[in-house]
Amino acid sequence: METNYLAGWDAKTEQQKADFMEHMYKCSGRTNGLFTGLWEQFCLKEAGPYCRQMYFDRIKAIEEFVRLEKEKASADNAEEFVATFHD
Repeated sequence: METNYLAGWDAKTEQQKADFMEHMYKCSGRTNGLFTGLWEQFCLKEAGPYCRQMYFDRIKAIEEFVRLEKEKASADNAEEFVATFHD
């Protein structure tokens, strides 16, 4: 029996793919046994909106970080030296 096609096969990864397909099927509410289009449905209805929101959350976090760094830099520059008797 020819088994060369299994040379790069990773059983754990393939099982994870099958498990996730089963999860998507159950979440879809389907009962017809058809797995066709599950990935597209998952991407559009679940992962897509979530990833889109993550994108905007990251943009907001970066903007906030930059704003805080600018405030920190201007506060460092605005700090004046006040001479005392010990200086």
